[in-house]
Amino acid sequence: MKKQLTLTCALLALAVWNVAAAAGGIMTLGIHVHDPAHIEAAASKGYSAIRLWDTGTGWSSLEPQPHLWKFDRIDEYVAASEKAHLKILWTIGNTPRWASARPDEKCAYGFGCAAEPANIENWRRYVRTIATTFRGRIECYEPWNEASFPSDPAFKQPGAGGAPAQFFTGSVDAMVSLARVAYEEIKRADPQACVLSPSFHSSGHWAEKFDRYLAAGGGQYFDVVSQHFYFSEEPEQTVPTIRAMRQVLAKHGLSHVPIWNTEVGVAFAAKAKQWPGMSVEDLVYALTLRTYLLNASEGVSRVYWYAWDNKNLGFFEPGTHFDFGSAAASAAVHLFDQFEAASCQPTGSLWQCRVRTAGRRFKVVWLAGKNVKPLLIVFDHNATRWGRVPEILPAGHEIALDGRPVIINDENSR
Repeated sequence: MKKQLTLTCALLALAVWNVAAAAGGIMTLGIHVHDPAHIEAAASKGYSAIRLWDTGTGWSSLEPQPHLWKFDRIDEYVAASEKAHLKILWTIGNTPRWASARPDEKCAYGFGCAAEPANIENWRRYVRTIATTFRGRIECYEPWNEASFPSDPAFKQPGAGGAPAQFFTGSVDAMVSLARVAYEEIKRADPQACVLSPSFHSSGHWAEKFDRYLAAGGGQYFDVVSQHFYFSEEPEQTVPTIRAMRQVLAKHGLSHVPIWNTEVGVAFAAKAKQWPGMSVEDLVYALTLRTYLLNASEGVSRVYWYAWDNKNLGFFEPGTHFDFGSAAASAAVHLFDQFEAASCQPTGSLWQCRVRTAGRRFKVVWLAGKNVKPLLIVFDHNATRWGRVPEILPAGHEIALDGRPVIINDENSR
C-alpha cells in the first residue's frame, strides 16, 4: 500500500505553534559582496542590507602603520552601498601587525590580526576615528568576527576553541574590553549607530563561549546579538543552535535583544552532488528559502548571506562566472517582501511553515534529509513547487514531496 498523507490532517495534528515575528514586523535580508563593483547588481535582486567583511575594510587595512590612514577602499564600499540604498553593517576588527599583542602569531589574514592590541588605546583611537569620520553613514558596527577564545583554559579540550589561526585568539576578558571601548567610542561619536556583539559561530562549543562572554560583562556593550548560523548539511540543523543561543540570552536577562544571523552560506556547486536529481539552481531555490523561513520562525530578525561573489559560496561558477543562483536567491528574498511572521514545525522529516505577510497568508512544506524517500501527499488547496519554472500542483492531486519547498495557497489561514 502506498504511503499517502493529506496535508490538512497533518497540520491539525500539530500542537499550537508559537508564531515568531521579526523585530518591527520586518525580516531584513542582507548580503556580503567582495567587490564593490558588484554591489548594485546584488541590491537589484532585492537585498536591503550589506555586511562589510572580507572586503579589505578592517583595522589592519585602514591603518597599516600608526596614524597612516587608508580610506579609499571603505570610501568606495560606503559610497556604492549608499547609492544602492543598502543599510551598512561594518565589521571593524582585525588588528594591524604593528599594534598586535602577538605580532608573529599566524591568523586568517597574515600575522597578528587575531590578537588583541598590545595597547588598547590604539584600538580606542581607531574606533573613534572611523566612527567620527563616517558619522551618520553607517547603520551598525560589529567589533569583531567570530570570537573563538582558543587560549581560554575552559576551551582547551580538542575542538572546543576553534582553529587558533583564525579570527580571535585572545581571552574572553580581552574581547569584553575591546567591545566596551568600541561601544563607548561609537556611541559617543555617532549615538544613532547601533553596535553588535562580536559574532560567534555555531560549531565548537560556541554557546558556551557566548555564555562566558556574557558572564564576563559583555552583555552591556551591544544593541544586537550577532551570530553565524551556518549549517553543515541542511538549514534545519541550525534550529537547535539558535535555541541554544536564546537560552544563553535568557540566562543573562537579555531575551529582549534582537538576534541577527550575520553570516550564513552554502557551497552550492559542491553540495549539489549530494542531492541526485537536483540541479545546482534547484538547490539554491530550496536552501535559501528554507534558511530564511527557519531563521524567521526562530525570531532571527536579519540574515546576511555569504556571499554574492564568493568563488566557493557565491551564486556564480568560479572562472566562467556562470550565474546559476542569483535568480533563485532573489526569488527567496522577494517572498519576504512585507514579511510579518512565520512559524515552522517538523513532524519527522516533514517540515511545515505558516507564513504571514502584509498581503498574503500561505504555508510552505518540504522534506528535510539528503536521502529521504519522497513522501506521497495530497493538498487540499492549490499549491506551487518552488523553483525557476514554478510547477502548479492542483488541489486533490497526489504529488511526491521532496526537499524542494512547496507553497500552498491558503486564503482561509488568518
